[in-house]
Amino acid sequence: MIKDYGYEEQKLYLELMLADAETFVRCQGIFDHTLFDRKLQDAAEFINEYAKQYSVLPDYEMVNATCKVGLRKPEEAKEGHLDWLMDEFENFTRHKALERAIINSADLLEKKDYGAVEVMIKEAVQIGLAKDMGTNYFEDPRARLMRIKDKNGQISTGWPSLDRRLFGGMNRGELNIFAGGSGAGKSLFLANLGVNWALQGLNVVYLTLELSEDLVCMRMDAMTTGIHTKEIFKELDDVEMKVRIIGKKSGAYQVKYMPSGKTANDIRAYQKSMKSKPLGRSMCYW
Repeated sequence: MIKDYGYEEQKLYLELMLADAETFVRCQGIFDHTLFDRKLQDAAEFINEYAKQYSVLPDYEMVNATCKVGLRKPEEAKEGHLDWLMDEFENFTRHKALERAIINSADLLEKKDYGAVEVMIKEAVQIGLAKDMGTNYFEDPRARLMRIKDKNGQISTGWPSLDRRLFGGMNRGELNIFAGGSGAGKSLFLANLGVNWALQGLNVVYLTLELSEDLVCMRMDAMTTGIHTKEIFKELDDVEMKVRIIGKKSGAYQVKYMPSGKTANDIRAYQKSMKSKPLGRSMCYW
């Protein structure tokens, strides 16, 4: 069911915010008075600007007298009420921002300015409150340290000398960037790293932005079989047999070519598609 977020509910948001300064401050990052009902926009703007200027919230009488509204102080704003407010106000702000973005997109679509439309929609959808307050240093140090131990070095690169320099290998969930000049061997290194991970039973996705999928796979044939690329076609039967045997006891290894013009959004879409495949958890890199 699509929620309406009518006048009375929006009025309640302001009443609860005025009752608890801490909650208002947490909502202030996404607070936009223009998203409120027209009858409440002046009050919402007054509250926000007053708080910015004086570092304190106005009282109900000040808001009502200045903006001609009838805000009432709740008898008792309990913690559960404020939790509800945080969730509802986040959804309200996202909903109204998206609604406005769609309406404003009409003119842009006529001008074929699709990039601006995408930005507007994306900004609206991404509206959200900061709910992760970080790590409480003094609370549960054992669990905090065990998280490091469990994650650190869980994925070996396949090269003991490199693992030692990385204190055990690469950490799950981290982004690793490999840089080097043209012809330095970045693509070869990553293809070989993917082979090492697949041999450990991990599922791997290799995105190539330059070489074709077949050429990348032929390089990997040499890595998995030990047969030089110059000799592969001479020993085709041997290569086929070795690759098939190795594949039966390894993780999945998917090679995907993406032509020029593809964006980060295309890569994200591909990742989501791969996650829906029956390959288990995939590790993606390019």
